[in-house]
Amino acid sequence: MRDRNAVARILLIVYAIGSVAIAIPLAFALGNAGDLADTTSGKILAAALLAIGFGALSAARDPWRHRLMIQVVMAFAALSSLAIIYRLAFEGHPVFPTLILLPLAVAAPVLFARFYPRPPTD
Repeated sequence: MRDRNAVARILLIVYAIGSVAIAIPLAFALGNAGDLADTTSGKILAAALLAIGFGALSAARDPWRHRLMIQVVMAFAALSSLAIIYRLAFEGHPVFPTLILLPLAVAAPVLFARFYPRPPTD
C-alpha cells in the first residue's frame, strides 16, 4: 500500500504551485487574467490564493500535523469548483476559459479526501 502522507505531500506541492500560477496573473494583471484582475475582488482572490498556496506548501512538510490546512484546501477547492459550475451553467459563457480548470477543481477535493494524511507509523 502506498504511503498516504507521501501522496498528500505531492498533492499539496502541486496545489501550491497551481495557486501561485493563478495568483500572480491576477495580482499583476498579466496575460489572460481578464476583467477580474482590475478589481478589488481579483486582488483579494490573488492574496487568498497566495496564502493558501503558502499554507499548502508548509503543510507538505508534515501533512499529519497540518490537517487543518488540508481541510481548508479541500473546502476552497470544492467551493471554487461549485463557483465555476455555477458560472458555466447560469451566466451563459459559451467558451469560458475556466472550463479547462473544472476537472482539476472537482478532482482536488476528491484526491485530498482519498489520500488524507494518516498518523505516522514508527
